[in-house]
Amino acid sequence: MLNLNMLHLNMYTRKTDEKRNFVKPLRHVLTGVLALAAAAAAVGCGKSGKIDSSTEQRPQLALEQLLSCTLQQAEDFDAEFALYSEEAMANGEIGLTQDDGRLREYFLERFGDSMTDACIETLAASRTFYKSAALAKDLNSDIHVDEVELTKSSDEPECYQFSAVIKTSAGDPAAAANGMISMEKDGAERKASRITLTMEETHN
Repeated sequence: MLNLNMLHLNMYTRKTDEKRNFVKPLRHVLTGVLALAAAAAAVGCGKSGKIDSSTEQRPQLALEQLLSCTLQQAEDFDAEFALYSEEAMANGEIGLTQDDGRLREYFLERFGDSMTDACIETLAASRTFYKSAALAKDLNSDIHVDEVELTKSSDEPECYQFSAVIKTSAGDPAAAANGMISMEKDGAERKASRITLTMEETHN
C-alpha cells in the first residue's frame, strides 16, 4: 500500500514538474510578445506626433523662418528698411521694386532657401515680414516657433492649413499664428509660393 502511494506521489510530482517546465517557456514567450507589442505602439505614437515626410518638412521650415526672429534680426530689418524707405521716397516708389537690390538681397538671403522670389515679393509688399520683427521688439526678446501643426488641404496637392505657437527665448507665450501655405517646385527644392498669415499676440 505504501509503495502504491509513493508511486502515485511520484507520478503527481512528475506531472507537476512537466507542467511547470511547459508554463515557464510559455511565460517567457508571452512576455516577449507583449514587449514587442509595447515597442511597436511606442513607435507608432512617436510617428503620429511629428512630421516625418520631407514634403511636409519644407513648409515647416518656411513657417519657422517667417515666424521666428531674434532681436538682432529685428534691428537688421529696421536698418535695411530705413535705407530702402529713404531711397523709395527719393525715387517716388512704393513697394519692393526691381531696382531696390539692397532690400531684395536682404530678403533673399534670409528667406530665399524656403520661399520663392514671388512669395518674398508678396510678403514684403503686404508687410507680413514686419510681424515677427515687431513682436520681438515689443517683447525685447528673441522669439521662436515652439509648435507647428500642418493639415493638408484636399483642394490643392501642396496646400496646407497651419497653426503655430510662438514663444519668447524664456519660453513664455508670445503669439498664436494661423493661415495657409502653398508649396511648389523651385529648382531642386520645394519652396513656399504663397503664405497667408494671421497672428494674435497672447503675451501679457
